[in-house]
Amino acid sequence: MKHILSLILITFFALTVSAGNYKIDDNTLDQLFNTAQVVSFEEIGSTTVPSMAAVNSAAVTGDRDPLVAILLDAFLGALGIHRFYLGTEPLTGIGYILTCGGIFGIVPLVDLIVLAVNYDDISMFIDNPAFFMW
Repeated sequence: MKHILSLILITFFALTVSAGNYKIDDNTLDQLFNTAQVVSFEEIGSTTVPSMAAVNSAAVTGDRDPLVAILLDAFLGALGIHRFYLGTEPLTGIGYILTCGGIFGIVPLVDLIVLAVNYDDISMFIDNPAFFMW
């Protein structure tokens, strides 16, 4: 999810910021290519790779990034998307939609405040099936 948000931000800045008078120096570019080190696939395959358990430890434990939850709540809170990210029941998201965005946007606003205040530890909100997660 972080990669998607990063890609969106980079695309946004790339489209809004003009390149100005940026010129490519062909000599410097050729020099960089000439001094680059060539690596073969055999060398890559011979290196030791950490175990998948170590790489995906955050995904295995079910940790969720509070910043992602806050951003989803800020932009898509009326649809309850942040609650799906935190692992709630599907009926909770349907409840958000049927109550005009969580009681006319009040519940997502309170969710946003609660998530921002409890930024360091949002574990009590992960897999919480209640409509009012606070």
